[in-house]
Amino acid sequence: MSDELKRFKLEYVKHYVVGDDYYIFDFVKPDLVYKEGQYGAFMHVEKNITKRKVRAFSIASSVDEEFLKIGTKIVEDPSVFKCILRDFKSGDFLTIDGPMGNFTLEENLPAIFIAGGIGITPIRSILMHIHDKGFKFPMKLIYSEPRKIYPFVEEFKNIDGLEILLANTKESTQLLIQDNISSEAFFYVSGSPSFITGVKEQLEKLGIQTDRIKYDRFNGY
Repeated sequence: MSDELKRFKLEYVKHYVVGDDYYIFDFVKPDLVYKEGQYGAFMHVEKNITKRKVRAFSIASSVDEEFLKIGTKIVEDPSVFKCILRDFKSGDFLTIDGPMGNFTLEENLPAIFIAGGIGITPIRSILMHIHDKGFKFPMKLIYSEPRKIYPFVEEFKNIDGLEILLANTKESTQLLIQDNISSEAFFYVSGSPSFITGVKEQLEKLGIQTDRIKYDRFNGY
């Protein structure tokens, strides 16, 4: 394992559920040095896991927050990994290998964040960093969720200068993107592979250069 990619043990603290299946977990923060928007590879400790033993989760907390936070969607019949995670209690642990990824903030440049569902987690990390540091620059959040369940949205209302735009259909999401397009902004897109593909294609058709589009693809969340 390289010097840049290290393994840390995470002690479970608590979790809560938003809607029926969005689970948000807090862990004791280790000595992990990361940038907001990055992710890690997570594994259970001393648990019998069949099939996929490693899962990638974005870190949903800023560097300055008390706990390391992750979020995921856990459906009615989840994988063994997520079933065990859902039932975590005091004394349970994960490990994280990381950090990884370049879905990080271009500071002091206009930003448009576009999130689909639980893809909001790395964007939350970045937005809380902006809030913690008191950065002031034009920024908008386009947040798409078909059931109108928007994790963290109440927190986002406390971020000065952030315009929050909510959508719940493909068409309304596309319309918000079209109405808020800016050649000066960096675009941060996070969600499922199909969500990412659709948004990137629309942005490129609207004339946004690919080097101004950052994305975080959630595979199998």
